[in-house]
Amino acid sequence: MPTPSLQRHSGFGRGPGPGEDHQYEMELTLEELFTGGTRELTVPMTVSHPQTRSRYRVEPSYTVDVVAGWKEGTRISFPKRVVEYPQIGKMQLPPVTFVVTQRRHPYFERIGDDLLIKVRLTSAQAKKRLTMEIPLLDGTKGMPIKGGPKRGKLFVQFQFTDRGSSFNHPRGSASMFY
Repeated sequence: MPTPSLQRHSGFGRGPGPGEDHQYEMELTLEELFTGGTRELTVPMTVSHPQTRSRYRVEPSYTVDVVAGWKEGTRISFPKRVVEYPQIGKMQLPPVTFVVTQRRHPYFERIGDDLLIKVRLTSAQAKKRLTMEIPLLDGTKGMPIKGGPKRGKLFVQFQFTDRGSSFNHPRGSASMFY
């Protein structure tokens, strides 16, 4: 599994204050948002020992169960917890929140629960009634809708690339959906 992409949210270079959430972006692929799954994330942070006030850099792990159909902006929160580290002792870790962001997909664009794919055609291809296969994420329609068996729609937008030819669509493109 590739190293998770984590971006820390904090104001002007300083971390959250005592008792505040540590907030991170969790970048997921469209495929991960489509199928769901499990992500194991390690988060580097600095915490203070409660008795000695010494500061330690720790890297606690969090397991996130990605639910099929999650959208960008979904927040996953973990409460503060106590972890015991060898040679340091018990440390209280602050609350952690992950905010989902979606990595750009090379073919599909997500619009709510729907998927859009843009297909470029020349007028010569369109005149020949070209048959083409469109790659799908898993052979079904749009994105799963969180919490149910329903799915969004798959939109296919045809973009005609040679506008000066005799086969002009009034708007330069046509759309259909399944």
